[in-house]
Amino acid sequence: MKFLSVAICLLTVPVAAAMAQDSAPSLQTLDETYGFQGARFETPVSSYKDMVLAEKAGKTQYYRRTGEQKKLGSGEVADITYGFYQGKLAVVMLKTHGQINSQSVLEALQEQAGPGVQNNRFAQRYAWNAKRVHMSYDENAMSGDALVLITCKKLKEQEMKQDLRSRPTAPMGSR
Repeated sequence: MKFLSVAICLLTVPVAAAMAQDSAPSLQTLDETYGFQGARFETPVSSYKDMVLAEKAGKTQYYRRTGEQKKLGSGEVADITYGFYQGKLAVVMLKTHGQINSQSVLEALQEQAGPGVQNNRFAQRYAWNAKRVHMSYDENAMSGDALVLITCKKLKEQEMKQDLRSRPTAPMGSR
């Protein structure tokens, strides 16, 4: 009987470890979510009935959702803006006010996508670079306010290529 108990324990430990790995934060979670709070990248603005136009900048239009819960983890989010490039969701911007809210939001991001890359340990700047999604967190050291950008790589690349094509080129030797 003792042998059976030990055998069951030995068999359940690897299964529990495998299950824990499946729920571990990872960049794959960013790609699987592919957006924010149910809004998925590359979907047209017409798919959302609760979007209100906030601003236009070139071929990108920025919207806010009416009645959206502005909380991430235990942190309050001051503003959530959705950017649609050529009518498709391309970027989500979250703004926080104050260090407590900002750090709470950062913790929620890290719980979802892992620790991120911090190039300077003295600056509260983190980046997560998944296959299809890029996310960044940038906290102002003075105010404690933070900006989170969640970007669809495919549409950002299209936007950058279009921007390069539309720029006038200087004639050679004009410098």
